[in-house]
Amino acid sequence: MIRFSVLLVAILLAFNVSGQRSLTLEQAIQLGIQENKAFDLKQLDVAIAETQINELKATGLPQVTGGVGYQYYFAVPQQPIEDFISPTIYGILGATDNLPPGFQVPEPTVQNLSFFQPHNLSVSIDASWLVFDGSYLVGLEAAKLYRKVASHSIQVSEQEVKNNVTKAYLNVLLTDINSKTLADNIASLEKIRYETQAIYNEGFVEQLDVDRLDLSLMNLRTEFEKLTNVAAIAMNVLKLQIGIDVGDSIVLTEDIETLVNTIKLESIDLEEQLNLENLAEYQQIEYGIQLQELNNKQLQKSKLPSVSTFLSASETLQRENLFDSNQAGWLPSVVAGVNVSVPIYDGNRRKSQSQKVELEIEKIQVQKEQYMDAKEMEVANAKLQFLNARKTLENTEAILEITRKIYDKTLIKYKEGVGSSVEVTQAESDVFNAQSQYINAIYTVVNAKTDLDIALGTL
Repeated sequence: MIRFSVLLVAILLAFNVSGQRSLTLEQAIQLGIQENKAFDLKQLDVAIAETQINELKATGLPQVTGGVGYQYYFAVPQQPIEDFISPTIYGILGATDNLPPGFQVPEPTVQNLSFFQPHNLSVSIDASWLVFDGSYLVGLEAAKLYRKVASHSIQVSEQEVKNNVTKAYLNVLLTDINSKTLADNIASLEKIRYETQAIYNEGFVEQLDVDRLDLSLMNLRTEFEKLTNVAAIAMNVLKLQIGIDVGDSIVLTEDIETLVNTIKLESIDLEEQLNLENLAEYQQIEYGIQLQELNNKQLQKSKLPSVSTFLSASETLQRENLFDSNQAGWLPSVVAGVNVSVPIYDGNRRKSQSQKVELEIEKIQVQKEQYMDAKEMEVANAKLQFLNARKTLENTEAILEITRKIYDKTLIKYKEGVGSSVEVTQAESDVFNAQSQYINAIYTVVNAKTDLDIALGTL
């Protein structure tokens, strides 16, 4: 069954090889940086930061607006005006004795007058310019820093993708080597089972010996089938981390044995100092402090006066008949000025805000120290874990070699008729356990090396 499965896989690979993509670990990482959707979001954040900077810059540039307005009065506004002219004339005539004898001066009358026309049309253009504002200037600095923060977030995402793709890639390789080991064990056990069956047919061994081998084969085949599903899951996880479709076919070309041999030879300096500048998280903390410092600077600058200028020009047209050119024409108006705003007292609101920002800076500084201490401990522990994992790998290699020698000798004794099948089964079990420990040791050392690179920021 296993041989048939391997043949079927080979045929399928032959038909689909043109649609496959071969990837080294570095190629998988670069593909992940290109295809991972997280980068699309980060690029959009950078674009949004650019638009916010342009929006803030526009505040300090001249602002020009134009407008056209039309009003029609169905009832023209009127104002009652008392007749003050007639009493004045009568008073002058009376003082000069020019009024007829017995003339009675009439009471002043009230008349309704209007200063409006039914049709009112206006055209205007207004311009303003922020000459000086301390908060605005600091805001420009903050916007530029925000651009750096947004760009830096892309580097953080790149680091996350590198970490995730590396671990997923190595997990697939380790699953593959486990599958190959199981397949080799099955093939070897099938051969032994065939030979044992032949010996049984000659009457030199019992049926129990054949049954023990059948049981071992059933267990191995069950594990192989389970591992096949695990391998498919590991491959899907890798595709997800890269950002490609699950249906895409990829082949990993990295050699796990070469990688492990390189790791075994790599030297580790336990006294090596951690370079915090390599860590994206550290840079984010630094940017957070700079943003708070600019926030405090902006509060201090808001104490300064702000100066702005304006210019407004307009023309109005008021007529009884809007299209009657014989009536009064356009009436122009132009005005220019300067506005100066001086903060005097704000109820200590600015002082409280500044104190809050200073406390925020102090809080981030404490978090920075905590991060540095935790990171140094993480690196130290990662180095020790890597050294332990590498030592364990060396020990499991030696144990595996010894168990294989014992198994080979036990098998020879069994074929020569001086050993029992129980001894063969026990030696076989020891080999399988040693292989499992060896594969686990490979997994541990590879992950320990990856964790160490992540902790150092060198992945």
